[in-house]
Formats: sequence, structure tokens, C-alpha cells
Amino acid sequence: MTAQPRVLVIGGTGGTGSEAVAHLLRRGAQVRVVSRDPERARTLPALAGTEVVAGDSSRPETLAAAFQGVDKVYYVPPTLPGWDEVQSATVALAADAGVRHFVKMSAIGVAADEPSMSLSFHWKGEQDVERSGMAWTHIRPSSFFQNVLLLDVASLQNENRIYAPLGDARVAKLDTRDIGEVVAVVLTEPGHEKRAYELTGPAALSYPEMADVLSEALGRRIEYVDLTADEYEAHLVATGWPEWVAVEFASIYGRGFYRAGGSSFVTTTVEDLLGRAPRSFADFAADHADVIRG
Repeated sequence: MTAQPRVLVIGGTGGTGSEAVAHLLRRGAQVRVVSRDPERARTLPALAGTEVVAGDSSRPETLAAAFQGVDKVYYVPPTLPGWDEVQSATVALAADAGVRHFVKMSAIGVAADEPSMSLSFHWKGEQDVERSGMAWTHIRPSSFFQNVLLLDVASLQNENRIYAPLGDARVAKLDTRDIGEVVAVVLTEPGHEKRAYELTGPAALSYPEMADVLSEALGRRIEYVDLTADEYEAHLVATGWPEWVAVEFASIYGRGFYRAGGSSFVTTTVEDLLGRAPRSFADFAADHADVIRG
């Protein structure tokens, strides 16, 4: 019987990272998770069965010890201004430590000239990993269903509205639970090296169509309000987001790839890798209706 790898998950308490951890443990992998507060992290039920070590993903110099003895890495870059440099330093540390396989969270639509920080920085990170000498896999999901929980709960509860700068563009969003399961497959089964996996849900929906799905799940009429990128940026600032975060969300959705309909295609990658269809937006809305209602 082949021994399962020792996997370091950087971003193990986040949406895709926590799901990857759960599926890696089910598959018998030895899982190490980095945390700025390891004592607290060891009390989290989601991390039971993992080795929790101290480290801060926004400060690569704190990660050197975490890479020791690790076969494989799942890396979710931290979200902060200038994280491309943090990412480059982290990739270099992994290569120097002898990591064999580096699985990077990236995104559909990566390109050097995208106005979105995320899409351009993910593109740069893919280049860093491919030049590192490590085996690599890029996980390129479309936008997440769970962004509704991040961006829209207040307006859904208080106004029965969702806001976005996407017009009638369709986006093949998907569930972070499916992404995490894909990551676990990639890290524990052979044959995924030098692959870039573009992940989508089962359908590309417009925001008016997503509002209809939310209406059904919540039992009340939800309206989609289309904004310009500048208006959406101001909306996010007004709801309490830092300006740089507002600029990023307005740019990723309203000033480039997504607004132009670039994520309107659907792939079969999730089903190919998991042997089942990906969750639909209706599945997500039903599963999270109580949380959205508050």
C-alpha cells in the first residue's frame, strides 16, 4: 500500500482550504496547517486530526519551518495589497525546502494585463510555480457561490436586493465545497502534475437568474440591482469594506474578464475528477437559506 503524502495547507481555515483539509483527512493524508494562532486553531473541530504549526501566510519568512518534511503543498495566497510578492517568496521557500508538488489556488481568467489584482497576480504566481522546478497543478475556479455570504447578506436581509456590476453577463460560479474536494483528489492521486484545471459549476447564470434562485430559496422576491464598476466600488465602501477591497471586487467583476462574459463557459472538470456533478446554485441557496435569512 502506497503511503499517503504529508501535505501542508496554507490557507487551511478559509473556504477552499478547510474543505481540502477535510477531504485530505478522509483520504488518509497527513495534513499540516499553518496558523497565526496555533493554540486557538488546535481547538477548531475542522482541524481535528491535523498538525497545526505557527506561521503567517502574509509573512513568508515565518513559513520556513512549516515546509520541512512536506511532500506536497496546497497554497491559497493571502488577500492583501502586494500579495504577488508574498506569493513569489512563498513559492521560492517551498522549492528550497524540497517540496515535490505545489498545488496553487488560481482563477479562471488569469492574465498579465487584467485590471483585477487577483487575476494578474494569480497569473504571475502560476509563472513562478512553473519556473520553480516543482511539479505543479493550478486550480482555476470561476467565482464562488459563497461570495453571496461575503458580499450580499446585509442587502439581502435589509433590502431584498443583490448588487453587482455585471449587467446581463453570465458567470459559471461554483461551490467552494467542490473546489476543496477537487484539491484533495489532485493531492492524493497520481497524474495531475503539469495540469491547469478550470473549474465551474453546472451552469452559467446571470445575476437576474441568481436573484430568481435566491427568491425561491428564501421565499421572498429578490431583486438584482446592476451598477457600474464605480458605483459598485462606492457601494462596497459604504457598506464597510476597505477601499482597496472595494476597488478589487469592482475591478474583477466590473472592469474586465467577468463583465465581458469571460466566465460564461461551463467545464466538466469537477465531474471528471469527482465522478459526480458539481453542486448547483440552487443547491447552495437551499443549503444556506437559514444563514442568509439571519
